[in-house]
Amino acid sequence: MTDEAGATPIPGELDGLALELIRSAARFTRLAGRVPGVAYSAVAWRVLSDLEADGPARVSALAEQQRVAQPTMTALVQRLEGEGWVVREPDPDDGRATLVRATPTGLEALGGYRRAAAGRIRPSLAGLSADERETLARAARLMQRLGDGI
Repeated sequence: MTDEAGATPIPGELDGLALELIRSAARFTRLAGRVPGVAYSAVAWRVLSDLEADGPARVSALAEQQRVAQPTMTALVQRLEGEGWVVREPDPDDGRATLVRATPTGLEALGGYRRAAAGRIRPSLAGLSADERETLARAARLMQRLGDGI
């Protein structure tokens, strides 16, 4: 819906679009992320992805980002540390605190997970027309831009 001039979206239309984007993106991510043989949760992959994008972080910040309790995040970090995927280092700004940093091995594991997830999507993409694939490529860029603005 737009106003009479056809230029300004009506707020309800934006709300509906926002809800549909959230629903479809969540469903797509959930389905694509179901990689056979992968033992880690989506939260683990999101933590590694956040560490890759944003750099080292405190356990409390990771817990807040992922909306889990701090003891839950501590347990996950310990598990990832056991795999050699993250390390804890002293926080240079606060000697009492530690930061969690992704290791090259962790980033390699994340890359493997992403490639496996992409492999699940590839057959469906192959069934789309070139125009549909270009539309999805534009939509992916728009989703990234929207995410950067949140």
